[in-house]
Amino acid sequence: MESDSGGHDDGLDPAGLALSEPEKRVLAALSRRPLGLYPAASVAVAAGVGRGEALPCLERLVELGLITGDPELVLARPVRREVVWRLDVAAAWSQVPDVLRFTELPDLSPAPMPDRLPERFAHLFWWGDTSLYKLPRHADFVAERILASSDVTSWGWALSTLPCDSLEFVEGHPHIPDDRRQLVRTALAKRRASSL
Repeated sequence: MESDSGGHDDGLDPAGLALSEPEKRVLAALSRRPLGLYPAASVAVAAGVGRGEALPCLERLVELGLITGDPELVLARPVRREVVWRLDVAAAWSQVPDVLRFTELPDLSPAPMPDRLPERFAHLFWWGDTSLYKLPRHADFVAERILASSDVTSWGWALSTLPCDSLEFVEGHPHIPDDRRQLVRTALAKRRASSL
């Protein structure tokens, strides 16, 4: 007998793996972030699980071959090695497709806009001094710089955190790629709908 979510009521997926609810949520969260997440605390937030649960879940999912956790250099200041957690797409979709399709994740509210540009975006500003930019005062410039870049990991922050007026400003620039303009339009529609 199948549950309403499309899974099986015995707790086993079609491949016969017994996954806990936190493990399913971690898999679902990573399936929606193709570039991966780091550190484990970020996975916990995205999956809606406790911080203490995230690392054991990640380690077990690596053992099962459903995800990878490899140390990589990440663009942060200072540049450092972090374990980046990623879904093994082929393995996960062949073994636990229902988990990826039907596991629900929490709706995450964006963090409030800080008064300074976070240092993790320093690599997008060739001079590297993020302390020069105050928000919302320089939000138009910051939005333009981030959304003109090829760093897809920074786009979500800009689209959910910077003021709508700044996103509209960027949308009107002809040098912003069309795909970015479409992202801006979608983000603005979603933010306005949620504020009604």
